[in-house]
Amino acid sequence: MRFFSVLLLTAVLAGCAPRLGVSDAQRAEWGLQPVISGFAPDRGAGGKYKLRERAFFSFTLSRPGYVTLITVDPDTTTVVLERNVRLEAGAHTFPLKADVTAQGQATYLVLPPTGTSRFRLLFTDVPVSAPGLFRGKLSPEELDQQTQAYLSQAAVRDVAETTLEAVQ
Repeated sequence: MRFFSVLLLTAVLAGCAPRLGVSDAQRAEWGLQPVISGFAPDRGAGGKYKLRERAFFSFTLSRPGYVTLITVDPDTTTVVLERNVRLEAGAHTFPLKADVTAQGQATYLVLPPTGTSRFRLLFTDVPVSAPGLFRGKLSPEELDQQTQAYLSQAAVRDVAETTLEAVQ
């Protein structure tokens, strides 16, 4: 009976937890096509990273196009990491090896606050002009509204989402 109680409690709590990512209903409403696959940080979805560690994100595109990568920190601060990067079909890793700084290859460092950060990868078949989107603190609803506005400028579009956890 104890096992059943724990199982029931787990099911109830899972049903109450906020759902991350894009729902099937949103995929249909936004007219998304299956272009992006395998989007995850190098330690897997939900992987733990200590502050100041480097993170890389891998994904595969089934067709050429433009991708934009945004992050939403645990405090809802939203930042564009990459915008309208033209890529061919195939496997890719952000940051790109071609992205270099004076110190060498560009990196994404895990920075405060600690907790779970969301990363949303947007694919479009054309470059999108949206300078005012994905800035500041956005609620999940605002993030989805801005994502839909961004994607509406393209005929072929897709979204993938993953997470990582920043720890001390």
